[in-house]
Amino acid sequence: LTTYGVLLYAILKDIKQADRFGQLGLSLSRKAFIPRSSFVVHGFITHWRYSIVLTLDPLITAYHEGLASGDIEYAGYSALVYNVHGFHSGQVSIQSVIQGQKLCMQELTKAAKSSVSDLLRPVQQAAVNLTGQSQDPVVLTGEVMDEEGLLQRSAETANVLLDYYIRMNVACVSYIFGDYDRASVQSLKIQDIADKFPAVYAINVQAFYDGLSSYALARTTNSRTKWIKRGRKMMKKFINWARDCPSNNTHKVLLLKAEDASLFALKSKKKREIAEQAYNAAILGANDT
Repeated sequence: LTTYGVLLYAILKDIKQADRFGQLGLSLSRKAFIPRSSFVVHGFITHWRYSIVLTLDPLITAYHEGLASGDIEYAGYSALVYNVHGFHSGQVSIQSVIQGQKLCMQELTKAAKSSVSDLLRPVQQAAVNLTGQSQDPVVLTGEVMDEEGLLQRSAETANVLLDYYIRMNVACVSYIFGDYDRASVQSLKIQDIADKFPAVYAINVQAFYDGLSSYALARTTNSRTKWIKRGRKMMKKFINWARDCPSNNTHKVLLLKAEDASLFALKSKKKREIAEQAYNAAILGANDT
């Protein structure tokens, strides 16, 4: 039932029925299957209708129950989604991501689940980069992983999900540290993420950094029209998502709207006012979330 719920959203975009079948599947799951059912519901459905915050406790519970029952693989997947949701929504502290991932990777190493532990590395290294403990803040190379080496491994093992998670987190740190070209290149390389991995929260993350880096490039390059068009395309996605889930998306719509209006603020008082109001509303919305 939980998997059917995912299909209802991924294919038909019917979030109400997806949520209904997901919750029904959870309520009917036997204890031994709760880690898997919880991972499916809170990794692929919940965040499209409710605040991302509501996925965190169930996912960390699924992680611990998976460890206790011996379902190490899905314990690892639950930990991965917990940290992706927590880190990219700002709901889990950087230090918690770093320490929590270390403990999880130790358990996965004991159980010889290297493919799952590899998926954990990009978000952990991104968190490490944000603490200033890496040689180059826009490259995911440091104490947790080697970006070039892990990208090569993902190609050799045909692990597309790993490739996408690496590039998503590279886009994140690149944008934060001001390398907008690199952020855009990495975002564009995974722009088909919704086709490859329907319903994952990473779709939202990719679109966010794609939009932000597009507006930054519109401000700093000669290809202004091209990048504004790209930014608006990403904004439209968030407007659509906000209809079903305003708590996770409205503040992002406002931030992208502010970035758009700010490009015309020098020549238009109205655009300047729109940008200022949208920036302030985005900050308030993010704090509420």
